[in-house]
Amino acid sequence: MEQSVNRVAAGGRVVLITGAGRGIGRACALAFAEAGYAVGIAARTQEEIHQTLRLVQDIGSRACAVAADVTDPDGAEALVCRVTDDLGPVDVLVNNAAYAGTMQPFWATGLEQWWQCLATNVIGPVNLIRAVLPSMRERERGHIINMNSLQGSDPAGSPLPYGVSKAALMRLTDGLAGQLTDSGVIVADLSPGLVRTAMTAGRPDLDALPAQAWAPPEAAARQAVALASGRYDGLHGRFVRASDDLEALSARVRKEPDARVLRLIGREVAVAE
Repeated sequence: MEQSVNRVAAGGRVVLITGAGRGIGRACALAFAEAGYAVGIAARTQEEIHQTLRLVQDIGSRACAVAADVTDPDGAEALVCRVTDDLGPVDVLVNNAAYAGTMQPFWATGLEQWWQCLATNVIGPVNLIRAVLPSMRERERGHIINMNSLQGSDPAGSPLPYGVSKAALMRLTDGLAGQLTDSGVIVADLSPGLVRTAMTAGRPDLDALPAQAWAPPEAAARQAVALASGRYDGLHGRFVRASDDLEALSARVRKEPDARVLRLIGREVAVAE
């Protein structure tokens, strides 16, 4: 089932946020609404997305809420079509839907957890990007923000399937950025830090973590809005933290072109002719 308010009107940018029923996704929906965007809200749980929808409506934003499974390519395509019909072409995609599972050693982790992590955290973003990219390329503008994690480069302390999936997402962002050079479409990773959400509630070290270890979901939301503003398009392909000073990071990237991009150091391989 789906619900929407206000049919598409002229003007205004459109953002589509997955995993927007709660936590970081809901914070992003509210932040983009406050910034004047029309907001497409997507998640698997009907009740949660409608709660977010009501909050966005209270701000006065045009919005639609769609229950969708991002791991299903047909569902992702239908989601983008519904948001486009209701609000207009997607200008900003925030791939926020994520899955981590339980924190166990490799030998105690079932294949189901591996599949869910890879399907939600990698294939989900692939499905949504494939659905929005043709329109973005045709219009020569758009922003794609992949919610990532430092656990992708240092998975110690996180479920291993989650860390592996986030490393794959880094590679997706990096490779896609290279192919989108000069296209007008900007892609970046955004790490929200450690946020108290339903996903982190099962951590065995929850009570041992100091208060300063936690970041508010609003910090990532504000950073996502800033990245979508166009002021920081020089961070194309980069890994950005919610705590970053974007002006300072942009200045660093201008001096160090390889700053905050995934680079695997390897040796040259001879290719037979």
